[in-house]
Amino acid sequence: MKKVSILAAAIAVALTGCGSDSSNSGVTTPTEPSTTTNKFIDAAVEGIYYSTSSGSKGITNSEGEFTAKSDDTVTFFIGGENGLKVGAASNRDVLTPFEAAGKYDRALNLAILLQSLDNQFGSASDEVLTIPNALREPDAATLAKMKNLSLDDRDSVTDFLTAMGVTSITNESEALAHMEKAFGEKSGTVRGSADANPFVAKNGQFIRSIMVRQYDINDPNNRPNDKTMLVHADKMLPKAVFEHTRGTPYFTYQDSANGLIAVSDSDSLLSYADAEKYISCVLAGSSAGCNQTAHPDFTLNAPFSYLLLDKSKENTTPKPGRYDEAPFIEGNQQVLNHYTPNKLEDDRDEGDATPSYQYETLSGSYDPITKIYTQIRSKTELSDPSSESNKAKRIEESLNFYYHVETPSDERYVDFTGSWDTTQICADGQNAVMRMVFDSEGATVSGKECNANSPADLEDSGKKYTYEELAAIDYWWFNISGRESKATLTDLNSVVRFCDDTDNGYIPGSGDKCPVDANGNNQEYIIKWEYQPAGTNWDEGLLTRRKMTPDGSTTGRVSIMQKIN
Repeated sequence: MKKVSILAAAIAVALTGCGSDSSNSGVTTPTEPSTTTNKFIDAAVEGIYYSTSSGSKGITNSEGEFTAKSDDTVTFFIGGENGLKVGAASNRDVLTPFEAAGKYDRALNLAILLQSLDNQFGSASDEVLTIPNALREPDAATLAKMKNLSLDDRDSVTDFLTAMGVTSITNESEALAHMEKAFGEKSGTVRGSADANPFVAKNGQFIRSIMVRQYDINDPNNRPNDKTMLVHADKMLPKAVFEHTRGTPYFTYQDSANGLIAVSDSDSLLSYADAEKYISCVLAGSSAGCNQTAHPDFTLNAPFSYLLLDKSKENTTPKPGRYDEAPFIEGNQQVLNHYTPNKLEDDRDEGDATPSYQYETLSGSYDPITKIYTQIRSKTELSDPSSESNKAKRIEESLNFYYHVETPSDERYVDFTGSWDTTQICADGQNAVMRMVFDSEGATVSGKECNANSPADLEDSGKKYTYEELAAIDYWWFNISGRESKATLTDLNSVVRFCDDTDNGYIPGSGDKCPVDANGNNQEYIIKWEYQPAGTNWDEGLLTRRKMTPDGSTTGRVSIMQKIN
């Protein structure tokens, strides 16, 4: 089991229809998707390599243009076809770092990467971000510089840029301002269709919203780079406690002729020390009002803290909503595609006399293929929210998905059935590709991984793992009755703590302390999963996996998984 827990597998599938050519067969021949020319911008990005789920490949031109079928998923690379996948998104008229990378920190790091490369290799006289020739057709030495590059890690981005000879690296505020000029509210850039907003049909449809808070910065004035990573599930807890606290907040809305109604919600959160005390109380069998000290086996150290969901406080009493915030805004689909950095907002409750100011960087986008509205937010709370000029108190980074469901109890899933690849760049610049083929029973592993400097065969190549075995380690969403091979968007955007010792008899869900190995090494790990859905069945995006020790150190490399069929 150790070997497969190090592996990371992958997500972009080509979906093609087929039908009979016979007019007498009674079968309608599917319409061939049209070919479109669209743009990737943070200003136009020239020279970034892309591939599509229908098989097209190329590099963007000086307008940032790429060619793809209308229903394609487009994957973007830094370093050519053997380089790093930096994003994947369903095809649409305009794509930006937010749609491609999917999360605030990853989108920001991609913007910093693109803008900094242009600082060194582009022209100050144009409005184009230029990828240098050295990264369009890189040699092995250039690819080797990318072996530790990850959009999940700002330091790895700056290290790579330095290795490429970049002397002027764009900072965060510059990157945000540059994107505002390219596609912000005042840029004049129009994104999306003029068709009606599908979230305001007032026809009784049900809409699910899930929210994932990913990071907090608790001292932005003195330690702006110290992020607290929030843990949403702990598989080292006894199974009943794990099931009671796993997950992230959600709301289910009904868009009816009588107005917007929140028919159910669960947003009672247990955070930081309060979560640790709550766990200790539950383990002790104590009732409400318990004031237990934190249990030593369920206390997290920096840079991690719990952000758990108290499922006992789910609310099923309908309450009115409002048609005044995305995606519930009258108009066309263009209102769902927006970007504003550092905007002052007054977040006071209705009826309050005192302002409650905060600053928000907000990106919203609607994918007409997945039919998901994604909202990415960085919110800065102020020490004195009644004064807009007060100092920052805390920053939260979060992600929301909105999508349609058939009923309030229904859910949508990403099905892993099929083949998923992970490509690593080794120290010698060669690629190592690992494949996991999922079926109804589990996954078979094959291929190579980076070993020392070059690709090497996997020790467990050809071995099949059951969904029960995969769920016991970091692939935590598998083996749930009725959806053994499937995951929700919440599952795939969670940070999870687990014990990687199932080979030696540790039983997940027992609540036992995670043992050390024969060399005295801690076998407790925390896995951060991130996924931005793409494609009709939501299974064509990039699934990012980062395995960390309890002190936040990354074990191995951040891996990117993509479905290939």
